[in-house]
Formats: sequence, structure tokens, C-alpha cells
Amino acid sequence: MAPNVQLITVESTAYGPYAGLLSKELGGYDAPLFTRRGAQHIVDDLHRDACGLSAAWEGESLCFTWTKAYRGEDGTQVVHPDRHGRYAIGGLWPWMEWDEELPHTAGQRAFADGVRQARAPRGPVPPEGLRYLYDQGRAEAQSLTLLPLLTAVPAGCGDG
Repeated sequence: MAPNVQLITVESTAYGPYAGLLSKELGGYDAPLFTRRGAQHIVDDLHRDACGLSAAWEGESLCFTWTKAYRGEDGTQVVHPDRHGRYAIGGLWPWMEWDEELPHTAGQRAFADGVRQARAPRGPVPPEGLRYLYDQGRAEAQSLTLLPLLTAVPAGCGDG
């Protein structure tokens, strides 16, 4: 299976969605690849909970730290970016596919639409105030796959 961008979240939460690159179907404790912006989104959501797991940037690397209450013993995991600036984050909580049937915000939907439409010419313009989230989703997917974004072809171009 060729790597593809999937919309994922932390199991049993309304967080995300996050654009993650996987070369197979998502498994709970896999380590999808995320952009730095995507990794920061994960960190921001993680810090909303007081679960005993936190993360902080150390230069270009991301250091996860947990307490004994979280995993039975204190620990850390440092995630370094790959040569394309992507972060493999996993093993600390279960992932699941983002479920569009669960309650979500208009912003989450705009981001998800952008991720899904990253390989196509820009779709319909999202509602006022949400275009930046749609564009962010497109950019996340493009950055993960290392493919250029396609833009809409102006009317009349390419005809005949």
C-alpha cells in the first residue's frame, strides 16, 4: 500500500483531526508522520488534559514526558524530525480514524476538507473565517506527501 494521508485523532476524544501519513491501515499504537504544525496541534490538545503526559520542543525535537501515574513509571520519549521535517509520533496513546459522525466544529470540518482535497484543484470556498483552516489542511497534506499542491485552472486555460 502506498503511503497516504489519513485523518486521525486520539482514541475516545474529540481532538484533531490530525493529518497523519501512514503506509498501511491505521493501528492503535502506530507512529504516523506529522508536520511540525501537526505535532504542535497534538501538543496543544495534549496539554488540555492533566493526564500525566506532556510535551515540549527542544529545538527541532519534541520531547514527551510522562509520570508514574500515566504509564507505571516516569519516562521520556524524544521524537526527532526525519530528513523532510516530519515527526513519527506514536506508542503513547491509541490512535483512531477521525469519525465525522461524532460532534465536531466547523473549523475541524474545514481542516478535514482541506486535507481530503489537497490533491485536487481547490474546491468550493469554505464559509467566511474558515478558509485559513481549509488551506492549512491542504498544506499539511502536501507537506506530508512532499507533493506540490494543485491549484485551480483559470476558466478558458487549457482549452483547445
